[in-house]
Amino acid sequence: MNMFLKVILSFALCHLFGVLSASAEIPNHHIFYRQDKRAPLTSIEIVFLGAGRNQEQPSQIGLANTVSTLIWEAAKKQGYMDQLSALGANLDMITHPLYQAISISALSENCSESIKIVCDFLHNLEFSDSDLQYAKKQEAADYQSGLRINTYKFMRDSAISQITGMKKFKSLKTLKDLSLEDVRQYYDQLLKADVVFFKIISNRDSTEVAKLLHPITKEREIGGFAHSLKFPTIDSNIGLKAFVYTDYSHLKSVFCHWMIFCGNVGEENYIPNLISNTLTGDARGLISEYFREELGLVYGPSCAMLSSEGIRYLNIYADPRLQNSKELIVKMSDFIRGLSDNPRFWEALKERRKILKVSYVHNLTPQRSLDREINIAIYNAPYRKGGYDAVTDAEVRAFLEKFFVPKNMIMLFLGPKDHIIDILNKHWPEVDIRVHSVKELIE
Repeated sequence: MNMFLKVILSFALCHLFGVLSASAEIPNHHIFYRQDKRAPLTSIEIVFLGAGRNQEQPSQIGLANTVSTLIWEAAKKQGYMDQLSALGANLDMITHPLYQAISISALSENCSESIKIVCDFLHNLEFSDSDLQYAKKQEAADYQSGLRINTYKFMRDSAISQITGMKKFKSLKTLKDLSLEDVRQYYDQLLKADVVFFKIISNRDSTEVAKLLHPITKEREIGGFAHSLKFPTIDSNIGLKAFVYTDYSHLKSVFCHWMIFCGNVGEENYIPNLISNTLTGDARGLISEYFREELGLVYGPSCAMLSSEGIRYLNIYADPRLQNSKELIVKMSDFIRGLSDNPRFWEALKERRKILKVSYVHNLTPQRSLDREINIAIYNAPYRKGGYDAVTDAEVRAFLEKFFVPKNMIMLFLGPKDHIIDILNKHWPEVDIRVHSVKELIE
């Protein structure tokens, strides 16, 4: 048994809201389960591990989302959605870098019939060229709306692609070139994924739930997508770089991002999460207190641990008005570099530990505890007994001194090009400045 399956099985016994009995284990399939008796409902996610966006080659960017759209549209076109609606069941598709999932929510009394319908359409869906063209059109529209609504994510992904050399741009040309054969091969690999697990919250007990899944698990073939935790690595000495993006309309502010790379998603998260919570946790963190309330330089600053293509980074965001942008950019950059020696940070960290200790207990809802368990299993991340309490100040300081340094800082700006470049050249003449139009974020 490989290490991943050992991890899956080691977390398969659920606690707090329900225990998964040994009889509920199914060969090649694993159930993550919580019992919640507050309502007669069952929610099931069928997770095909190893499928998802990480399976896409540079020439196939958009394939996973396109297949997701095809499944949805084909199920609707062939009448399966109407059958589910008649039972009061909802179906949703989820596409993640590491997996593809189908989510079913239904009254528990109708769950068995709903699963049979889903099983039927999974194995009997037919994709036509006209279906594919429609899905491509939908995906292309999503690209354009995504660029308008979530420009910052496109900016960050573009910067990471340039730094790492991974060509993962969203491309209308690549999308146009996807073939029906690409789709069918991907779908076949998805159904035969080596590991499938079920994320379940139900008022029913685990043995009943396991029996409901037999139409899906019975005689399922394997040999398709395989889960891998081989993520790219990035040097923490990449050099000070700034990406300036132009041609964005309706600007009233300069939008600023500082990306601090800190390993990959398979590593322990306690330290970067603790730092992120200290800086902007619950909108009352140190960044908001200092830059918004005291200096009045920004409206909605934030800090979050994010990832792209398996690379993990802390993203600090600020939105100064144009007249405040020079002061904000300089002070925020100095603030980040000097965090390890900032007494206010250590005072805020001490207070944040107390808040996290209390919030951890209150956040153990069935959904959140289940999500936490599954994430640990998927990423095989180290688990600390004691959680945040087990993180020492010395470890936090070492982390800051390693990663919160100029040579590991990427700055992203959206605003007037000449104004931003002038600020950068005056204060950091060594910075590597790259200018792009937001129109380039989709090839």
